[in-house]
Amino acid sequence: MRFRAVRHTEWITASARDIGAGGAFITTDQAEPIAAEIVLELVLPTSDQVFTLSALVRWISPDGMGVQFVGEPADVLLELTDYFATLTA
Repeated sequence: MRFRAVRHTEWITASARDIGAGGAFITTDQAEPIAAEIVLELVLPTSDQVFTLSALVRWISPDGMGVQFVGEPADVLLELTDYFATLTA
């Protein structure tokens, strides 16, 4: 996956963990500040579709940042939820 701050054009490659329909933890040494608006792009292993998601940084730590997805259409969140459900089934 990759992300960028809304105010920037440069994409930063990172990893996501603890990802779900509501948000994710992004492992990066270039975390944005709390409340920053970011854009994420990710591709699920089961699809070639690139998901572009808007998010807000909710917390930061030395190894990354926790983000909350905002304003995403229900069909996108449903597809993400369906995929993540297969990981825990």
